[in-house]
Amino acid sequence: MSRSVVLVLNNDDIGKVFDVGDCLDALEHAYLAQAEGKAITRSRIQTYVNLEERDLSYCLKTMEGCLPQTGYMALRLTSDIISEVPVHGVPRREKLARGPGGTYCGLIVLFSLKELAPVAILHDGHIQVHRVACTSALSARLLANPDAGDLGLLGSSGQAWAHLLAMNAVRKLRRVRVFSPNSERCRMFAERAVRELDLPVSAVESAQAAVEGADLVVAATNTSRSIVDGSWLAPGAHVVSIVSGDQKTPRRELDNETMRRAALVVSHSKELARSLGQPDLRVPVEEGILSWDRIHDLSEVLANRAPRRARADDITVFKNNVGLGLQFAAVAPLVYEAARRAGLGHALPSELFLESLKP
Repeated sequence: MSRSVVLVLNNDDIGKVFDVGDCLDALEHAYLAQAEGKAITRSRIQTYVNLEERDLSYCLKTMEGCLPQTGYMALRLTSDIISEVPVHGVPRREKLARGPGGTYCGLIVLFSLKELAPVAILHDGHIQVHRVACTSALSARLLANPDAGDLGLLGSSGQAWAHLLAMNAVRKLRRVRVFSPNSERCRMFAERAVRELDLPVSAVESAQAAVEGADLVVAATNTSRSIVDGSWLAPGAHVVSIVSGDQKTPRRELDNETMRRAALVVSHSKELARSLGQPDLRVPVEEGILSWDRIHDLSEVLANRAPRRARADDITVFKNNVGLGLQFAAVAPLVYEAARRAGLGHALPSELFLESLKP
């Protein structure tokens, strides 16, 4: 397919060429490049507009990144309606499918550094959940005990499913207990995992039942209130949390006791955790449980500029606290090139996206 076109790829196209192992490798390479000063990234910016409906707001989210050696710049944007209506008394943030036919709007625009025009416009759904999950799995590869394989999984959404796949790619899972407040969806999640992945997954009735005894704990929820109690954690557990907040919506998945017991805390971006005031890290720092100096970024761990697990009984925490444009810069070109070779997608003339400026 000619490069003089803009390739439009939907999630079905992307799913046909996406590979978890390739995503893990691409992200690892990107974080090493970041540590070496060879990557460009911007974390998300979220702009809110209050709507007339109670507890609803519109949010435009953007982020971008570049690995110059690939020849591409990636811009990821989403146009969302956000609900913050409590579910079962627990604050919960959800995107609503308010597009025609119950749809969402999320796009990754991939630009050529030399030719200016976009080379591809990709739906972001498939890539977005897997780049989060694979980042979490990289932390497990680096910080979890080598024989870890008992997973306590909190959540039963697509994000939880992606984490199950990614964790199984870096550690052989011998037992998985999953909890979600939606018991029916939780049961269906477990049955699907047994059927499609041949993994020993069971649905349990509480977060505590999922977490106790696990050496891998993943919170992949949309809660705004702590769901992990540090007193439940087994010695040697590696804990992952993906909920992040901002100045508008403070959100937590991990309580103070989790941070008190942690021998090592790693973030996706400490700088952004501080600037956004994200409670999972900010509150323990304010209460003297942690200090910012004791928190390290994942890229620093990969580059051997920060400590890793010292003892088998250490509890380690990875706070996957914010999305980075770098993740899309790492994964989107990989997907685009594979889809292009496979002849997938819909082609639009690139001249539609270029303009001439006349006096």
